This record gives sequence, C-alpha cells and structure tokens, in this order.
Amino acid sequence: MSLTTIESLVCAQAGRRVRSALPGAFIVAGGAHPTCFPEYLEENPWLDAVCIGEGEATFVEMLDHFLAGKPLDDVAGLALWRDGQAVQTPARSPIDDLDSLPLPAWDLIDFQKYALQTSMNAFVKNAPWVLFFTSRACPFQCVYCHSIFGKKVRKRSVEHVMAELELLYHTYGVRELHIVDDIFNLDSERAKKICDEIVARGLKVSIAFPNGLRGDRMEEDLVLKLKAAGCYSITYAIETASPRLQKRIKKNVDLDKLRQIIAFTDAQDIITQGFFMLGFPGETLEEMQSTIDFAVSSRLIRAWFFTVVVYPRTGLYDIAKEEYPDFDFSVFDDFFKLRYWSETPFYTQVTGVDLYKIQSVAYRRFFLRPTIVFRILWRFPKNKWLFRGMYWGVRSVITKLTKIEERLTPVKKWVNQYVKALGE
Repeated sequence: MSLTTIESLVCAQAGRRVRSALPGAFIVAGGAHPTCFPEYLEENPWLDAVCIGEGEATFVEMLDHFLAGKPLDDVAGLALWRDGQAVQTPARSPIDDLDSLPLPAWDLIDFQKYALQTSMNAFVKNAPWVLFFTSRACPFQCVYCHSIFGKKVRKRSVEHVMAELELLYHTYGVRELHIVDDIFNLDSERAKKICDEIVARGLKVSIAFPNGLRGDRMEEDLVLKLKAAGCYSITYAIETASPRLQKRIKKNVDLDKLRQIIAFTDAQDIITQGFFMLGFPGETLEEMQSTIDFAVSSRLIRAWFFTVVVYPRTGLYDIAKEEYPDFDFSVFDDFFKLRYWSETPFYTQVTGVDLYKIQSVAYRRFFLRPTIVFRILWRFPKNKWLFRGMYWGVRSVITKLTKIEERLTPVKKWVNQYVKALGE
C-alpha cells in the first residue's frame, strides 16, 4: 500500500479489513507518509513491514527474501517487527543512476480510462495523458518540505527520457505529458535538450507542469523552447510576496524576476498559473494582503491560494513551535487534520483569525474580474476536461463557503470509528 499523509487514516482502515479477510497476507506500506513517519508500523500492527525512502530496490530485495524464506533483517530501508518490537534496518541510499531503473510497466495501464480522470493540472489539452518524471529531488531548503527524495538531485539522461517518450507516443498513443519533477528547470541546458529532441523527433505532444517550476530560475529561451516542444501550461511556485517570509521559509525567490518571467510566459500564450500559501506561522495580515496583491497585479491567468499546513518533522514545524510556544501541538497526532481543506487551518487555530475568509477574498479578487474570466475562456483548451476542472473548483469553493464539510465532520468521525471497530 502506497500512501501520503492525508491517506494514512483510510489506508489504516483498508489495511485492517485486508488483515481480517486474509489473516495470512504479508502487508507492506510505503510512500511519502511511512518514509517521513516510520512509526506508522507501530501504530498499525496489522502491517508486517514498511518501506522507507525510494522503494524500487528495497521492495524487490524484500520480496526476494520473503519468497526464499530468508529473514528480512538484512534488507536495508525497512521498518519491521522483531520479537514483537518495531525496529528499523539500516537506511538505504537514494538511487544514484535513475537510468538503471526499468521503464514503468506502461502495458498494464488502460490509458483510455485514465484519460477520463481529472488530472493534477485540473485540465487537459490532448488525451491520453500521463504523469511523467525526469528527475528526483530538489536542492533548495524550503522549510515546509519533507524532502522525501533528499537534497541530491538525480537526473535521467536525455536519451533515457526520450526512449520512454518514444514508447509512450508510438506504442500507447499518449499525446500529453504532465511533468511533475520537483524542479525540472534546475538544469536549464538539459531541459532545453529534451525540448530540442521532442521537436527533432516529431513528437506532437502537449506539455504541462502542474507541480510548479522555480520561476526565478526560468530563462526566456527555455520558455521559448518549451513552447516549441508543445508546452501550453506552466505553474510557478511563488508561495508568498513577503520578502521577510521568503527568507524565513528559505524559499528566497527573487520576486522581481518572477514577476518578469510570469509576464514573458504569458506573452507566449502559455497558460501561466501560480501557487501561493496563506497563513505561515507569524505571518501578518498585511503580508497576506501583499501576496494577494502580487497575484492580482501579475499576468497570471490562474492562481491557487493554499492554506499553510504545518507538518511535523519539517523546519516549518519548528518555526511554528517557536512562534506559538503555548499552543498544544498534540493536535498533530490526528493526521486527518493535516489537509489543505482541513476543518480549521493551523493559522486559525493559533491566532483566531478566519483564514478561510481571507482565502475566499483572495479567490474572489483574483477570479471575479472580467479580464480573467475572458482570458480563461479564450486561452484554456475547450473540452470536457476544462468543464470538469471548473466543476471541481467551484464545488470546492462552495463547500468552504457553506462550511458543509465542517458540519459533516462529526458524521465522518463517527463513520471512521465505526469502521475501525468493525476491523478490530
């Protein structure tokens, strides 16, 4: 079972039911959450083991040992049970040579069914589409990041990337790539070579970057090459327009350069989107206002205003404890609350300020402008995915404005307790 933190509760429910139905099954968890919180094994005794970190080599070696009846203690990168106690084996180093990994088993994917789903980008230009990685990790020190891939950036060679693209394009008919590297444009020359190869090989694909790019590292000639290769949507991760907070969260984005590259990207008829975060520990109302002002005054065509989630075991968590020493941080024992749309944002819990009200103002100021409505209708691909994305966006906003989720929380908690009792 692979899970993120917000999926930890539902995975635990599913796992207990699997253990009840299949008492002899060997159940393993991996992914972002167990990597950051290996004690997930102790909290869920129905598990047999947890893979920590990148799992390709760990999981295969674990299976080899399991099938051969060998003990798992000498498999690096695991948390497992030993004499009734949860223990960890030595850590496994990240995979240096990403080219050594086989290509994903794309033959097992039904691309037509996946094409019907709403993507991370929220809209699609040409189906079928795939999520696509070309590198792992990010060297920057942003305090809100868990850095599950570490800080050493590892890149697939251009040849290896193109071999997979050729396979997807010619064998499986894929026509759109959603590149979700942590920082695709860190190595600008490599990024340009990938673009040049896409053009040279005649791959008529559409490209989007829904995971965000580092805007102050973007070069104008790279934007032009991305456009030539089929890029139609770029998201820039901005977070805050406060220079003070940029330093404190160690993002250190050059805001002036970022504003310029946003305008340049927009001028190339590329859908330009921005990620923003509201409610950092110690953030003032004036700083939130400056972030909203930055978004509204920029050439972004779409903006996301997330409420800050303070995850344990991040630098942001340490800042929060320093900023609010009297707050009871045991609330984070309930990982269900660590969501972008949690019942009560962290900032509201510690300050009493209604952060959702500020978020609603941000969305209204940005989107309820005739120019933005016109630009969205003019520039966005006009197909069923656009309207599906608009539906989910409007639905989420209405959900927050009507506080319907807050009213349903007691029901959700009762259901969770009931399911847990059934599993036990």
